[in-house]
Amino acid sequence: KDMSAYLEYSSIPDHLPELEDDIQEDLFFQGLLKRDHLNIWLSDGRTLGKLHFDQYDNLLCQISGKKQVMLFDPHNNHQMYEGHIPEATLSYNQTSNTFHRRHLLESTSMVMSPVDILKPDYSRFPLFGDTYPLNCTLEEGDVLYLPSFWWHEVQSFPNVTAGRNLAINFWYDPFLIKEFPCAECKLDVNPKYRHLL
Repeated sequence: KDMSAYLEYSSIPDHLPELEDDIQEDLFFQGLLKRDHLNIWLSDGRTLGKLHFDQYDNLLCQISGKKQVMLFDPHNNHQMYEGHIPEATLSYNQTSNTFHRRHLLESTSMVMSPVDILKPDYSRFPLFGDTYPLNCTLEEGDVLYLPSFWWHEVQSFPNVTAGRNLAINFWYDPFLIKEFPCAECKLDVNPKYRHLL
């Protein structure tokens, strides 16, 4: 009842190749940026992607339902209190209908901020009070360009009749890069794209 399933970071070419031909990528910068991933995001529309950044340039395409996206400038990285949480593998117990964390992965971690942006604790995170977020609502048919390293938190809402939230996103090799993980490192132009300057 209080749980929500979320198919996230799921590669369409790897897991749903029959859908790939239905997805057109007719963009003005096609050929300039190299596509790295094509993902599908499917849920019942009651999911929250906590404050984090991705190291890819991102085109997020909303198909069903809507998303509320709060964005924060990557140049204010110190105000986000960058942290990392290890990824884990889950197992599903069919008898008890429950998921259990099996083990943490040593080789990967996800960037996150410990700040609750809806109820910030300014005594623990005083610098967060100096941030100026951008708020964006993605309706069905909208596309958001999200540059690499921009902090964002994403709240999903279901389509009223279908009861789901569906999006796809294209991740591209980023135009701007930095050492990762490295909270203090500055952004720089990706050497792959210096010829465009």
